[in-house]
Amino acid sequence: MPVRDLTAQDFVTYKTMSSGAFGGSYDPSSAAAPQDFSPGETAIGIDASALPGGLDGVIAAGARIRHDQIALGGGLVRCGGVAGLVVHPAHRGDGLFGTLLTAVIARCAAEGMAVSMLYPSHPALYRRYGYQVVARGQSLIVPLVDLQRIPAVPHRRLVPVTADSMPRLRDLYHRLSADDNGMLRREPPLFADGLPGAGWSALLLQDESGTDHGYLSWTRRREDPHGVGLDVHELLGRTRSDRLALLRSLGSWSTVTELVRLRVRTEDPVLDALPGAGARPSPEPAPLVMTRVIDTAATLRARRAPEQLAGSIRLVVEDSTVPEGDCRAAGSFLVSAHSGTIAAEPEGGGSAGLLGTVRLDIHAASLLLMGGRSLADARRLDLTAAADPAAETFLDALLAGPRPSVMDAF
Repeated sequence: MPVRDLTAQDFVTYKTMSSGAFGGSYDPSSAAAPQDFSPGETAIGIDASALPGGLDGVIAAGARIRHDQIALGGGLVRCGGVAGLVVHPAHRGDGLFGTLLTAVIARCAAEGMAVSMLYPSHPALYRRYGYQVVARGQSLIVPLVDLQRIPAVPHRRLVPVTADSMPRLRDLYHRLSADDNGMLRREPPLFADGLPGAGWSALLLQDESGTDHGYLSWTRRREDPHGVGLDVHELLGRTRSDRLALLRSLGSWSTVTELVRLRVRTEDPVLDALPGAGARPSPEPAPLVMTRVIDTAATLRARRAPEQLAGSIRLVVEDSTVPEGDCRAAGSFLVSAHSGTIAAEPEGGGSAGLLGTVRLDIHAASLLLMGGRSLADARRLDLTAAADPAAETFLDALLAGPRPSVMDAF
């Protein structure tokens, strides 16, 4: 069944179907309602008229592919974020999900995206096509009484974030998340240049010269059933002292609420700065994040290698989840590191001097190339991750770093 690009003429039909599937409302007659796909997305779909008994003018299935960049191993890599993949109720069970997702993967490859990312409601469906769970969204409920005990941090001051200072916050976000794995770059057109709105507020942490050292962003809310009156979206600081200064400012909210919900990264340094033992996991379900390698060589080349690491291995990636040629994940690659740079090319000849071979299935590759996990971790998940000892040591060192974190949803 043919898959085609969706255009502005398809948007209302697709958006109505998507809203019906995922919840929410969409009134195309509203002046504020969007009427076209974002210029930062590629939308594809399947016409119902191409199916037995299908009607003209009906989209049987559709999906959007976001053109994002994510931080990875000290570099940046292009990422196809899969959003709004939906099948019309009249055509569920006809195999359209697999056809469309395979087309999404092929399109990501055609448009030069090295990895793909999504938030699954049913991870097993996506796992069949090579996606692997790599992270979970994490939030803590923090009692403000714990934060009131933090002493003042000298030589730091807080200033409100305005439209004029928002570019400084974005620049600080880029610098403070550069060494994370999986964090979105947050660039236009998918992210607006201005203030986010909808009750979002933020403070910049500065020193006496006006240099930015961190920031805190939040949304005030009516207290929920758990007694939380403030959603803290991000708390990022250069140093532990900076994070303590930001936590101390949170404590000032104790006059109007007792608890805040603090969103954190997988291995967030703020966890080391939290005083007391009152913080507890938020009871809401933690959203899953799945990724899939689209182009193995490009994913590796985007990363930085540890400066002291040198050597070469053969990396074999096996992928039977999509037709051969639909992406560039599978194959045999020569991977080397030298002076902080990673080289990765399809194996041709000249394999002398290799430390050995590593063999991964697509799920192990999708887990490991996002960083922060070892081949032993992959084996504990019953993924294929076989290696010669020296090659395993090399690849573990090459891909070391914090476990992936994603603090955006789409």
